[in-house]
Amino acid sequence: MVKKITLLLTLCFACIQSSTAQTILTEGFEGATFPPTGWTSFRGTNGLGTANDWIQATAPNTGTYSAANVYENVTGGIAEDWLVTSQIDLTSATNTELQFYTAQSYGTDYGSIYEVKVSTASQTNHSDFTTVASYNETTLGTAGFSLKTVDLSAYDGMMIYIAFVHFNDDGDNWIIDDILVRSPLNLDAELDNVSLNRYSLTSTDNQLSFDVFNNGINPITSLDVSWNDGTNNYSENFVVNITPGATQTINHSTPVNYSSVDEKDITVTISSVNGGADGDMTNNSYDTKFNTLSQSGTKVVLIEEATGTWCPWCPRGAVGMDYMASNYGSTTALVAVHNGDPMTVTEYDNGIGQYIGGYPSGVVDRLIEDLDPAQASLEGAYNSLVNNLVPLDLTASASQVGNNLTITVQGTFYSNFSSAGSNYRLGVIMTEDGVTGTTSGYNQANNYSGGGNGPMGGYEGLPNPVPAAQMVYDHVGRALLGGFNGEAGSIPATVTDGQTVSHTFNYTIPATSDENNMYIIAVLIDQNDGTIVGVSETSVVQALSIEEVSGIDSIKIFPNPAKDDINISFEAGNGDYNISVTDMLGRAVITKSYEGVFGKQNIKLSVSELNAGHYIMNINDGNASYSTKFIVNK
Repeated sequence: MVKKITLLLTLCFACIQSSTAQTILTEGFEGATFPPTGWTSFRGTNGLGTANDWIQATAPNTGTYSAANVYENVTGGIAEDWLVTSQIDLTSATNTELQFYTAQSYGTDYGSIYEVKVSTASQTNHSDFTTVASYNETTLGTAGFSLKTVDLSAYDGMMIYIAFVHFNDDGDNWIIDDILVRSPLNLDAELDNVSLNRYSLTSTDNQLSFDVFNNGINPITSLDVSWNDGTNNYSENFVVNITPGATQTINHSTPVNYSSVDEKDITVTISSVNGGADGDMTNNSYDTKFNTLSQSGTKVVLIEEATGTWCPWCPRGAVGMDYMASNYGSTTALVAVHNGDPMTVTEYDNGIGQYIGGYPSGVVDRLIEDLDPAQASLEGAYNSLVNNLVPLDLTASASQVGNNLTITVQGTFYSNFSSAGSNYRLGVIMTEDGVTGTTSGYNQANNYSGGGNGPMGGYEGLPNPVPAAQMVYDHVGRALLGGFNGEAGSIPATVTDGQTVSHTFNYTIPATSDENNMYIIAVLIDQNDGTIVGVSETSVVQALSIEEVSGIDSIKIFPNPAKDDINISFEAGNGDYNISVTDMLGRAVITKSYEGVFGKQNIKLSVSELNAGHYIMNINDGNASYSTKFIVNK
């Protein structure tokens, strides 16, 4: 997270530096020019590697971009790549420090070796630079960005250049972002993050936690922190020991709990630090949203895999996705987002690129990013999210004329949302299984061939590349209806508990696709952070069969949602009745037959063995067929 520093100008800066902060340089690599204007990049003294191997990368700590030094495969030495700032004026600065965030886009079998250097003489002469910090992080892995702080006080009063030097010798992509050069305050507590369940059932205690970062020079020993919902204020004093540059997570003792369905804006505020005023109050508050639900919708986890036939490690993602489909099919929706091959959807490829640092990569609910899409990683991410509460249930039905589908997505909400239209959007992702091709673009590069990189779901027994004739691709993302972020105006301005909203999308099935292998993934997307709120997946065949036909009023299905049993009440003629239940992928999960049925009926059907989710019930007497939807909640 970029630190928010207030620049306080005074006529006697040197006299009161102990109580004011100065921001000297900030760079998040968000500009149109890379390297940024006035910066430069070049090779080390050994001349190995390319002259400019730094790129503007879509793997940021904050914002959209970062700077990355990509892997160079060189022989006979180590590729040494330099990225150097423009000239920095420290002539009026004291206690100067550098902060930056660093990460790596490959796995834990690689490391990152890098240095921070300073020159007071030139921007491009290697010998003018002095090393001020060295790092050898052999287990950096892909755990996310970490903050580094470097003391530059030895250069107070000077003009300097700072170089970030990556010693690229073992396959790692090193990433830096949110560079800050500053003179820090003596006392500066920053409220860095607030952790609170986004949704909750009524009358349930929810722990509110917050992270406090010590952005100053002196230790923080006490804090007064409150949370406020617009009506009530709950303040508490905390005794802490937060050293400069450190972060501490603190739990507020007053839980967030409301007995009715409600929508709240929660504000957390640090009001006092070490018994007095904080040096910078502009970074002492944090707002978060909270809704109680009348019930939870069915949770389905969306897994998007960034892949490509050119990518030799991408069979790992295909095997991981197939494992998730086999073991968690009813509570996952899977999409293979292709890059650089004949199955690429450019808009989808560009959208998912914001969340990844390389290929293959997994994105789960657009909340967990840049994940290794192997079986264990995907399963771990799924387990961390599958029990989350969901504020709605989504369903999709369709009608067809020729190759044109009209898809109706319905969402039943279980809370009140005063700004639903601006905060949420509906969208549809079309996918297809069983995709094949004959051109070389369908050949799958395969680094697992021969087994030297371990077993990989049978790919170890296939050649490199795997010929197109031997490849069948599943979960292929075919289209985005409404765009990557959903369709504007698809949700009304306000929504109340129990309200059902609907929106229509149109899709033309390509002549090269098989509608029997196609799926409709309906999504609700939070526009505040881009995360996926709700998901449902329905096969096109099943969506076309969902109809509320005449006569349905004479059949009552209750309770709905159901947990253990569902009752079917109807008036029967003298005949035989078949009752079947299918999941949203069209798979039969219950089949029952009843002979010689006549008069009023109340059939109790056990659904206790079914997974939570949406289902279709069909009742057929040989002359007429009735279909209806129901939900199983656990």
